[in-house]
Amino acid sequence: MSVINIYHHNENIYNVEKKPPERPPKPPLYHSRFEHQVRRETKSSKDAHRTMGFAKIPLQKPDEFLKKNCGIRFRATKSAPVRLCTSHKPPVPKKDELVASQQQVMKCVDFKVENIKKVVCSNPKKVRPRYADTRKGDFHDLEKSGLVPVYMCQPKYGKVPEYLHRRKKDLEAQKQRLMDKMAEQKSACAAISQEERLELLKGLKKNWENLQREYQSLPLLIDTVPKMIRKAKLEKGLKELEKDILMMENNPYIYVYSDDDEQQQQQQQHNNRK
Repeated sequence: MSVINIYHHNENIYNVEKKPPERPPKPPLYHSRFEHQVRRETKSSKDAHRTMGFAKIPLQKPDEFLKKNCGIRFRATKSAPVRLCTSHKPPVPKKDELVASQQQVMKCVDFKVENIKKVVCSNPKKVRPRYADTRKGDFHDLEKSGLVPVYMCQPKYGKVPEYLHRRKKDLEAQKQRLMDKMAEQKSACAAISQEERLELLKGLKKNWENLQREYQSLPLLIDTVPKMIRKAKLEKGLKELEKDILMMENNPYIYVYSDDDEQQQQQQQHNNRK
C-alpha cells in the first residue's frame, strides 16, 4: 500500500507587495527655558582660550606628506637677558701695556714641552773638521790651518769655463750649417693649380657615379656572405669618395707632398751620420 504525501501551502500572491507599517510621529523636542541664556554666555566667552593655543594639535591627513617648514611653530616667550658679568669689560690695552700682556701669555706656555719638541725637530750639529798635530791629541781647526784649498781665492772663481764657451760656439756653427742645408734643399710640398684640382674633382665624381651605378645594381635580397662583403666594400668606397670630393670642393688651395723627396732626405741624413 503506497502513502501519498500531500503538502498544503498557504500562499497568497496578493500579500507579496505588502507595505511596512508606518512609524509613529516623533514627540516634540525638549527646549529648556535657559536655552537663550546659555547661547548668549557661550558666544560671549567663545574666544577666551585664544592665547592658550589649541587644546589638541591638529594632525595632518593621511594623504598629505610632510613638507619642510610646514609644521606648527610655537612662539618663544621673551624673557629678560641674563647678564653673567655685572661689571664693565676692561679697556683696550695701550701700546706700552701690550708687552706686559704678552709676557703674561708667555708664562702660560709649558716650556718643558716646547723645548722637547724643539730638540726633537732640530738637526744635529755638524762636527767641525779638525786635525791632530801630536800623538797626545792636540786638535786644531782644519779650515783655518791653510791645509785645505780655498777655491774662493783662485783667479778663475766665479767665471765660465773655457770648454763651455767652445761648446757654445760649436752648437751655433752646427745650427748655422743645418739652416744653410735646409735652405738649399727644395720644398717637398707643391701646390696644385686650379685646372688640376678641377680635373681631379671631375675624376672623383666620375668614379663615384660608377660605384653608385654598381651599388644600385645589387640584388634586393642580400642572403649570402659574398653579397654582404661586396655591399660593404661598395659602401666603404662611396664614403671615401664622398669625403675626398667634399675636401676638394671646400679647399681651393691644395698642396701635394712627394714621398720621393722625403726618402732622399732620410737617405742623405743617414749618410751624414755614417
